[in-house]
Amino acid sequence: MKADAKLHACLVVPCFNEASRLDLSAFRSGLRDLDWLHIRFVDDGSTDDTPTILESLRAEFPDRLSVMVLPRNRGKAEAVRQGLLSIDQRFSFCGFWDADLAAPLSEVHQLREALLQRPTLQWAHGVRLRSLGRTITRNSTRHYAGRLFATAASIFTGINAYDTQCGAKLFRNTALLTSVIAQPFVSRWVFDVEMVWRADLLLRETSARGIECAVLEIPLMYWRHQPGSKVLFVDFLRAATDLLRIRLTKRKVVGLCTQSSTASAQ
Repeated sequence: MKADAKLHACLVVPCFNEASRLDLSAFRSGLRDLDWLHIRFVDDGSTDDTPTILESLRAEFPDRLSVMVLPRNRGKAEAVRQGLLSIDQRFSFCGFWDADLAAPLSEVHQLREALLQRPTLQWAHGVRLRSLGRTITRNSTRHYAGRLFATAASIFTGINAYDTQCGAKLFRNTALLTSVIAQPFVSRWVFDVEMVWRADLLLRETSARGIECAVLEIPLMYWRHQPGSKVLFVDFLRAATDLLRIRLTKRKVVGLCTQSSTASAQ
């Protein structure tokens, strides 16, 4: 790794039975174009050829790509959490990205630039905002269901985020993130909301400031809906249930996150 490794970013890419959908050429191009990027695939107990494919790709980029294998399927939330927990302090930034590359890896650049230019910023989240000059292609049904969910999430958490569910996120590798991911998520479906909610609670407990001072939502230039998504309409109903579960565990989570924050500072 180069001498300026502290400016490097490590992206966690969770995978479950992605053998037929992984665009290997796109991952190769991303690694060649972004010389500061490391990719850490987390195989979430796949039963197809995903582990073999990932290991073959790792052999091509032994210093730029790593593979973490979970012995059984634990869901995207835990796969992402385990991946983030494995990232050490060599990396200034870390995040997670959807394996289908609905948002191409080139989009990581503007998230990293935002963190570099604004030292007080903790997290940069990509959002899918359809507007002139941007190529954002979404399934209409899922788009409107997503907007309804985003509204519900804002009401339940009191946080006015536009698009919590976009799978393109980059974080500054600091004690805040360490505290947020220290404990397993109570939500299996909307852990993105839970991460923001935990961070907001923690910031208010420790600095009297909310998440709006630490997170920037950045409209992506490109995002295309990919066929074969594992998200079903019933998952939106499960997500609504998860919002209730998140609220019901507020007191417990605040205590656990605060303990983790204190431990990280020592």
